[in-house]
Amino acid sequence: MPPQRVASRALASLVFGILSVIPSRAMARVLRDPHAYTALPIAAARAIEAGRHDSVVSDPLARKLLAGEHHLVSASGGLIDHMTKRTLVGDELVLEAYSRGVRQVVSLGAGMDARAFRMGLFDTAFFEVDRKELFEVKEPLVADVPLQCERRRVVAGNFGAMDLVAELERAGFDKFKPSVWLLEGLVMYLKRDDMKRLAAEIDQLAARGSSLWFDAFSETSISSGMSFYGVNFESGFDDYNEILQSNGFDYAETFLAEGVWVDRNEKVVKRDQRYKVTSAQLRGRSGCLIVRARKSS
Repeated sequence: MPPQRVASRALASLVFGILSVIPSRAMARVLRDPHAYTALPIAAARAIEAGRHDSVVSDPLARKLLAGEHHLVSASGGLIDHMTKRTLVGDELVLEAYSRGVRQVVSLGAGMDARAFRMGLFDTAFFEVDRKELFEVKEPLVADVPLQCERRRVVAGNFGAMDLVAELERAGFDKFKPSVWLLEGLVMYLKRDDMKRLAAEIDQLAARGSSLWFDAFSETSISSGMSFYGVNFESGFDDYNEILQSNGFDYAETFLAEGVWVDRNEKVVKRDQRYKVTSAQLRGRSGCLIVRARKSS
């Protein structure tokens, strides 16, 4: 048999095998729910990055987490740089917190995040929060994948409607111990009041020594109208620093995303301090933002 036909059959078998473990009704709900579906092109971008010869992110699960939507790989090339940057910023924050003894990681809007399966933090608890429809597809895909953490807990719910504090504590989160919070690709989908409420909830849960990061857009950017795979962005702020500082974080900083880049030779994220901005400097200005904050120990 020609090698091309063997390869085609192997690929078809792989795709069929992946799809066969996903309950069809669950996948249908994700396909109908544009919010949940946005997790898949992000996984596609990670899959492309993981396959590069100069890859800075190892994510062997990314292709499996496409849940059969393999056409997204060819459609997600333009996302690679930003998604790689985003992934590496989150990885570095987790590892920096780990070096300080932090052993709880919370991923809000977790999507198809795979850190619990790839980072090798075997004494750390990972908490993933996202929509029920998303987890109904994700969990069968990872059921046979060994964890690389102490434990992984999923918390299903919709931001703005769920009691995040109660749900995380019910899942075993310890608010008296420091934690690291990842809000990748989340806050732009939250309405303004929901974003402020979320900041207050994180403050209740994040002990001294905790840290967080998220990507966002300025108010001017969002007001011009933005969307991702058909889902409109709901809010952008110029004063994320002030929001976080008014909710218990001693230090917060915002960078324009173009001043944060991946050095592929050193496999690290670098920042140009000239791109650090204040709320006054952002007012009336469009921009993608990288926001970090921490609570002193």
